[in-house]
Amino acid sequence: GPRKHERISGSTIGGGTYWGLCRLLTGSDSFSDVLDLAMKGDPSKVDMMVGDIYGKNSDALEKIGLPSDIVASSFGKLAAKQNPSEGIKEEDLARALLLMVTNNIGQVAHLNAKLYNISRIYFIGTFLQHNVISQQRLAYSIDYWSKGEKEAQFLEHEGYFGALGAFLLNQGIEHDDQQYKGNSNDVDHKLKKKRSIKDKLHEQSMSLSSIFLGDGNAIKQQEDVV
Repeated sequence: GPRKHERISGSTIGGGTYWGLCRLLTGSDSFSDVLDLAMKGDPSKVDMMVGDIYGKNSDALEKIGLPSDIVASSFGKLAAKQNPSEGIKEEDLARALLLMVTNNIGQVAHLNAKLYNISRIYFIGTFLQHNVISQQRLAYSIDYWSKGEKEAQFLEHEGYFGALGAFLLNQGIEHDDQQYKGNSNDVDHKLKKKRSIKDKLHEQSMSLSSIFLGDGNAIKQQEDVV
């Protein structure tokens, strides 16, 4: 219910994984630069596709129910080449790696949503900032894997939710669970409670700018303010 949450799963493969490997594989100096690089890449030069295994117009594709342009093995083509770097550009590696990390995030999210019977999946974090490739892939993947039963959702300020959550959690804002259960007739009490929460947030609003410095510094900055 409202104001309640539970951590149900996670993965060690994410935005940090992508940027760390890109620092080894490319000459990009920043995360935004490597995203620009990935926009120009061709992942089919790196990834083993279903069509590479069964043929692009094979009857086997209809039997297994997969299109030819689905990834069968990330970076799989490089394993079969005598010189894996031959004909491969940095942008191809950046694009293939981005899709590999994104697919992992999407699959973990989808399986947990399926396990807990959730239809809408909200994706947040700085990994998705200006990252159109991953947003499009996540939207497509969630729809494909769930056969249209689940939907990926994205937020406008996706990179600040960790900092904002840490900030609100430590403001000492009290709440009454009864107001969410629908069994209390004390309307005046509910209105006063809402006003007190709003006033508390307003008092602390000037501190928000010192928190939105990025995920790495979010908690430390919040502790300094409080």
